[in-house]
Amino acid sequence: MEYDEDIELTQYVWENYTEFMTEFERRVGWVIISRTKAASTRSPRISEMIERHWCQRDDVEVNAALADGADAFRRRVRDRVLADHGVRMLINRCQRCGRIVRTPKAQQCFWCGYDWHQESDSVDDHSSQ
Repeated sequence: MEYDEDIELTQYVWENYTEFMTEFERRVGWVIISRTKAASTRSPRISEMIERHWCQRDDVEVNAALADGADAFRRRVRDRVLADHGVRMLINRCQRCGRIVRTPKAQQCFWCGYDWHQESDSVDDHSSQ
């Protein structure tokens, strides 16, 4: 898998900072997930159930928000969240390769494998003395 800063930053914000999103943004996020699941399931019965309960195909506001596609919507939300709340967010990056890691508390890089658990353990040991 190739690293793409734009994709990784968007995913990071959506997975770790939904508390900074509006109720509508979170709702559209669920619609995106629901529509993806409905389209990818092999069971027509399950697909229909997901469509009926979660996809909100008749919601004018949701459809307008997704007019440019799900990825564009997710990037717009990411940019707004970073602009409005960036000072309160930690974009955790690998100390070796500089790439975004999975969570704000992660201590191992998915990309290069660097692990800094031991470094934080020794800092914790010294701070408690």
